[in-house]
Amino acid sequence: MVSSTLADVWLKLEEAIGQRPQLTGDALAMRAQYKAVNDEANANLVRSNKVVIEDKLIDGNLPVRIYKHTDHIDAAKGSHLFPVGLYFHGGGFCCGDLDSEEKFCLVLAERRSCVIVSVGYRLAPEHKAPAQLDDAMRAWTWAYNNATDLKGDRDNYFTIGQSAGGSLALSVVRRLVALKREHEVKGIAALVPFSVHPRAVPARFSDRYQSFFELENSPVNTKEAMTIFYGK
Repeated sequence: MVSSTLADVWLKLEEAIGQRPQLTGDALAMRAQYKAVNDEANANLVRSNKVVIEDKLIDGNLPVRIYKHTDHIDAAKGSHLFPVGLYFHGGGFCCGDLDSEEKFCLVLAERRSCVIVSVGYRLAPEHKAPAQLDDAMRAWTWAYNNATDLKGDRDNYFTIGQSAGGSLALSVVRRLVALKREHEVKGIAALVPFSVHPRAVPARFSDRYQSFFELENSPVNTKEAMTIFYGK
């Protein structure tokens, strides 16, 4: 069933390499495989000369990578302010880093009129939940409080991420609301997040939430890998 949903170009790739690439083993083994896949995908990455990148450590030990369009820097010499997006990478909370989705962050910074702050949050299993959300909140608070240095428009801050990062994008806003700080966030861009555990889906909705089972043999990410990401 999975194969019928895949693009022809992907099926040809699988045929050429003789297998379907999938994450296997424990969390640390999958982390190494995930990095290898992303390193290969980014091997020919050309950083645009229209984007300036700055790596920082905030709160002493939390790495972030800031992307700014060169036009922003020129405009910021005046009084113009820009939207700021806090970006959280994917990887099941066990995999990924600031490099793994740099290509996407570069595209966002170059093509959209915003500053992107990508967050290198701590990973499981070395750091159990809610360490990932705690780091995401630390980064959010730092970025919001440093809007002046970022030339950020505090009325236009948003969260963005894919997969596990999409879940963090949702969770940060949920925590902001709980802290009565919802005025700080303008929007959410949660790309393919996982927001509910398959066992937590109410019975009356179970027939609508079948991707965990229907796509168990998907490329790269599988039901078995997701089970490990969920902590079994």
